[in-house]
Amino acid sequence: MAQRPAGKSEPQKKPAPKKPAAAKKVAGSAVPVKRPVVKKLPSATTKPALKKAPAKRAGVKRTDAQALTARESKFIDEFLVDLNGTQAAIRAGYSAKTARQIASENLSKPHIQVAIAEARKQQQERTQITADAMLQQAWLIATADARELIETKVACCRHCWGENFRYQRTVSEMNHARESWRAEGKAPEDFDEEGGIGFNPHRPPHPDCTACVGDGYAREVIKDTRFLSPAAAQLYAGVKRTKEGLQVLTHSKEAFAEKIWKYLGMYERDNQQKSDPLAALLHRISKENGNGFAPIADDPERTGPRAGSTLQVKQDPTDEED
Repeated sequence: MAQRPAGKSEPQKKPAPKKPAAAKKVAGSAVPVKRPVVKKLPSATTKPALKKAPAKRAGVKRTDAQALTARESKFIDEFLVDLNGTQAAIRAGYSAKTARQIASENLSKPHIQVAIAEARKQQQERTQITADAMLQQAWLIATADARELIETKVACCRHCWGENFRYQRTVSEMNHARESWRAEGKAPEDFDEEGGIGFNPHRPPHPDCTACVGDGYAREVIKDTRFLSPAAAQLYAGVKRTKEGLQVLTHSKEAFAEKIWKYLGMYERDNQQKSDPLAALLHRISKENGNGFAPIADDPERTGPRAGSTLQVKQDPTDEED
């Protein structure tokens, strides 16, 4: 065996750590066993807990809606039908003698005014009727071209394109005239064809026609209402059949234009124009550059200078010799 070098001692061995002694079980006592904690995984169907929103304050109920009586509610419903206060009061059950006065009183009450405003707003939401839509409709009628509904066309007369400007027929008219001539027992060779055949009512007038002197013949043409523009469709109000023929009915362009003028404030009472525009124009022309209607107080045929004028009137040489 190998010997340890001299002078060196043997290293001390570290004592091994002792295991803790197991607790002795006492007879008749049970030791609780710790179970491992199992974490539950969130399932796919489990929804995360929602945060509770702060509770909203309860809205204050309007007292105006509560103040409406059954008859006032009926009055509001009837008023929205035709906006006629007197008739609405009668239909709501008020006396016909006092309906006008009651309507005025109801329309002046604040809670009824608020209820009418809310009812009209709800009515507009239901029907999709707005002031912009009605203004657009009025603008289409006021600016529509009536020639899209009915048009006057000027074409040639019967003599414009006939031979030597004589009466011209179509082929069927010529054949019918020949048959009538023969039915009367007249000789066929004596039949006068006049201006011949080939009449076309769509050709323009002949400027040298001796019958119409180039003016042609005017006729009215009603357009097909299936192909109207949006403006013409708004202007169109139907067709009336009379003994003279068809009459095209239209809405009044002037009435709707007047409504637009009022809406834009183009009337004197709307835009508060107090001065007469024509008088103001004449006054401005007469005062600015003297090229307008300057008032003349003196006789314009007077030979001498006018009052206040610095111009000298040149005398006639014959007057000087005399």
